[in-house]
Amino acid sequence: MSSVINTAGATSRAVITTTVGFMSFGVAGWMLSLSHAGWYETISPAALAVLLPLSLLLAIVGILAFIEQRTLDAVIFFGGAALLWSDHTLYGSIGASGQIVGPESYIGWYAIIWAVCFFYVWLAALKVDLLRMLFLLGLWLTLLALALNFWGVGRVLVEIGGYLGLITSIIAFLVSAIAIRESRSA
Repeated sequence: MSSVINTAGATSRAVITTTVGFMSFGVAGWMLSLSHAGWYETISPAALAVLLPLSLLLAIVGILAFIEQRTLDAVIFFGGAALLWSDHTLYGSIGASGQIVGPESYIGWYAIIWAVCFFYVWLAALKVDLLRMLFLLGLWLTLLALALNFWGVGRVLVEIGGYLGLITSIIAFLVSAIAIRESRSA
């Protein structure tokens, strides 16, 4: 199995960026997916409160991953930072009023644009390790299911997207944990 860190020698900075980046993605994804999966009626203010700090953290580890010349991780983390920042704005405005401003189909466009973005990153990840590839596949399918739901294809898709998001978050936690394990064995 190829290395989760994708460097010849596991540097402490590479381990930290991988660990913190994927853990941040996992926490944010889990918090947002709980309501989509139907475990809670609405997205909790606690979930919204973590989105901005986690997006900032993802941007920082994205810079560090780029410096380490781990381009795929840098793209994943920068994309995640932008996604979480915009999710905070989107869900914050919905939460404040309790109503979606404008047509729901517009939010479908928002989700499909992110789905296409992460679809392309998933295609780029087909030659790296399995867990990163599964993480990106899960993220892409989650966003696709949410987009189709907002376009009115079927309400059940938001729940499917929620469970896909929970599974994707677990995969992010695994990538994070494996980076720590590999650094200890190196």
